[in-house]
Amino acid sequence: MVLDRPGAPTTRRQGQRIVRTVDPILVFGPWSERYDLGPGHPLTPRRFGPGIDLIRAVTAAAGGGPIRELAPEPASDDELRRVHDAHYIDVVRRFSEQPLGGWEAGLGPGDTPAFAGMHEAAAAVAGGSIRAMEAILRGEAGHALHPGGGLHHAMPDRASGFCVYDDPALAIARARRDGLRVLYVDLDVHHGDGVQAIHGDDPGVITLSIHQTGRTLFPGTGFVAELGEGTAAGTSLNLPLDPGTGERGWLAALRSVLPEVAATFRPDVVVSQHGADAHAWDPLADLRVTTTAMGAAARLVHSIAHRWAGGRWLATGGGGYDAYRVVPRAWSLVWLAASHLDAPAAVPTAWRERWAGEAERYGQAPLPDWLDDEPNAGLRLDGTQEAADRRAVETAGLLRELAVPALVRAATDLGWWSALDDLQPDGIGPASAGVAQSARTAGVRTPAPADHPEILDAVDAATWAGLGLADRVIPPGEPVAAHALVLAALRGGREVRVTAGVAGGLIVGAVVSAVPEGRRLLLGLGVAPDRRHRGLGAELLRRHIERGGGVPGTAGSEWPAGSAAAIEPWAAVVTVAERDPAEPLARAMREAIARRLLERVGFRIERAAGLVGAADPGAITARRG
Repeated sequence: MVLDRPGAPTTRRQGQRIVRTVDPILVFGPWSERYDLGPGHPLTPRRFGPGIDLIRAVTAAAGGGPIRELAPEPASDDELRRVHDAHYIDVVRRFSEQPLGGWEAGLGPGDTPAFAGMHEAAAAVAGGSIRAMEAILRGEAGHALHPGGGLHHAMPDRASGFCVYDDPALAIARARRDGLRVLYVDLDVHHGDGVQAIHGDDPGVITLSIHQTGRTLFPGTGFVAELGEGTAAGTSLNLPLDPGTGERGWLAALRSVLPEVAATFRPDVVVSQHGADAHAWDPLADLRVTTTAMGAAARLVHSIAHRWAGGRWLATGGGGYDAYRVVPRAWSLVWLAASHLDAPAAVPTAWRERWAGEAERYGQAPLPDWLDDEPNAGLRLDGTQEAADRRAVETAGLLRELAVPALVRAATDLGWWSALDDLQPDGIGPASAGVAQSARTAGVRTPAPADHPEILDAVDAATWAGLGLADRVIPPGEPVAAHALVLAALRGGREVRVTAGVAGGLIVGAVVSAVPEGRRLLLGLGVAPDRRHRGLGAELLRRHIERGGGVPGTAGSEWPAGSAAAIEPWAAVVTVAERDPAEPLARAMREAIARRLLERVGFRIERAAGLVGAADPGAITARRG
């Protein structure tokens, strides 16, 4: 399998910027249309005709050059076995030769009927995503779009939900084989259960799925409490939405969580699934998302790939059952984002004329005039949708509490630093380039070998600005961004307090707290990997507490035991979010360490209550004073 022409860096104007890119890959070829579950099946290969045609038409309209295409071919059994059981592959082969053989392993009458040549066709979908990932890893392309991919329901040992082999999971496995951390973003209306199940025990993969709640839609999973276990606790993230949720709630929920998760995890590659079935016109689900929101989401994922993953991004298609009015526009908007092209407003007239008759025959007419929808897809905004949109934002708020470190959340909420604002609208580099540059020389220094770091009890903005920050001390994941966040916090009020361990001009440990309202909140405590297990974290926390009035009665406390000033009111909440994404400890170990550190300085520990405690049984709240 080879590309039809080699990729080469090109320059292209986007808005007022000139960007240098490697042209993306479009994964499509003869095998794509052979994944055919039957003439009456909702996942119809008919979508490829208008879909690929519109991609080509809008690329030309936007001033793009020739499209590089990669024709998928079947993956080998060895490749499929990276996520699928050997016995299951044998079952698929058998049904492929004898499609009327009953029902087994999710194949047969129902959602995923067997068909002649099924194994080869499904393996070609898998092969397309694997080869696209390999092209990205080799640097032959920064981005790739596989419209026929995104079969995210397939499990290791069975088919499910129209999906035979799980191509996104296989592409992720290919990247993981090279040791790369992967962020998977699933925008389909159905929960990305297969990818979550396959990679749910791998702390090197974060899956984030936004979908209609499993209480009302297949596959019945994808709830907030599905956070993962062991060392992977906190890597399975879900935003389940009520029926009727519209573009405002859907996009607001995604924007509030995804950038912070990406900034904290700092992936090496991004894989996304852009199912178009969340659209208001889709016949199989009940959300009211628009192509406008889908295009914005695609550009958000694209920006994240450039900011945190070196531009490495594999996008796949997925569901979408309005094959003429919605799917072609959704695919085209993803492709335009990957191509660094501004989307033209109008759907090309020639395309509408070519496909109008077929769309009418299948009851999906008239074809839209514009790539973006009318507000709310032309539907009346009613009380049910407004309530669902509010609940979407509330659900995102809960997931933030669970999955985003307290320091990153506080930075956003208090206006110090925002992962969303840190993204360039066109995806090229950090938006906060000025801030990042001011910290760049401070954020990347070689750690000094001093055995006993000096502890600075009262770090002010000037002192912090003059020091470097070691990697993996505090979130977000990149030390330049973490340095900029704390510098902005020190300049931003809220009684921010920072205690730091410094060796050779480099911060190798830090504690950060602030007083947003009432109690002082412990926001972050971390130590560089090569300084851990030496008591530095405990010493930093003790000194940090003592500076504000201290641990009553301890040596060095500014106030005598029992005085009012000695008991400054403190609070802390520790969830699955508080971990080192590069080398996370098991969930139980994280909790034990947090308890021990906090109890030593006089905090009272309780299990977290309310929605946080219900979703994360290991979460704790701590108070003192």
